[in-house]
Amino acid sequence: MKSSLIVTGLLLFSKLASASQVVLSPLDHLYVPAGYDSNDAVEVVVTGAFPNPCYSRNQVEVRVKDALIDIRVTSLAPASGPKSASIVCPQMIVPFKEVVSIGNLQGGKYLVRVNAQGRNKLLDTLTVAEASSSAIDDHVYSAIEWVEQKGANQFVLHGVRYSPCFELADIKAVSNGKDTVSLLPIMRQVSDFCPMKGMPVSYPVRLDFSSLKTRRPLLHVRTLDGKSVNSIVNFGSR
Repeated sequence: MKSSLIVTGLLLFSKLASASQVVLSPLDHLYVPAGYDSNDAVEVVVTGAFPNPCYSRNQVEVRVKDALIDIRVTSLAPASGPKSASIVCPQMIVPFKEVVSIGNLQGGKYLVRVNAQGRNKLLDTLTVAEASSSAIDDHVYSAIEWVEQKGANQFVLHGVRYSPCFELADIKAVSNGKDTVSLLPIMRQVSDFCPMKGMPVSYPVRLDFSSLKTRRPLLHVRTLDGKSVNSIVNFGSR
């Protein structure tokens, strides 16, 4: 019985694999946050839109050579030919967002290139400052889990405070001057005794996007684990 289930699963996987192909993802924007230094784990964000729900995300490859960061983002798409004749794909645009982890970089200026071989090649520059100390990060950040938009410029950062020995000191906003505002929810230690006691927290913040050059800016929030929470803010015809 078990072996027959395995064979059935392999046959199903074979059919699914034959009905799809790997293609470069249809991307439309590359966001490069500011404020990284050589002790940070660098991330950038790409967005795009699938032409229908039959597409899905596949793989992200990152290659760093000298001052060039080459990123390849691929998707699974319906295969062409007779095998795809029976596949019905509703004509519905499916937006997507991919957070690309580049990792730790030396201080300097980099060219970020995404899907260099595709029709929708994306380019931008990334500046990484030299760290001022050997610490993993200059600050301890709040463990933010998601961002709520309350109005055009009003947001609430929701997350968890893992111990009462830390409290919020400041929320620093860093703009890249083009399309991204980075938020650094900086915590400060107020006690040497740090018992594990998870408590939900919510931090309201008001932001000014007027200096940016896009109607769809990225809100990039640094978090406690070295990663980030990323939200696209859509101002429509603003």
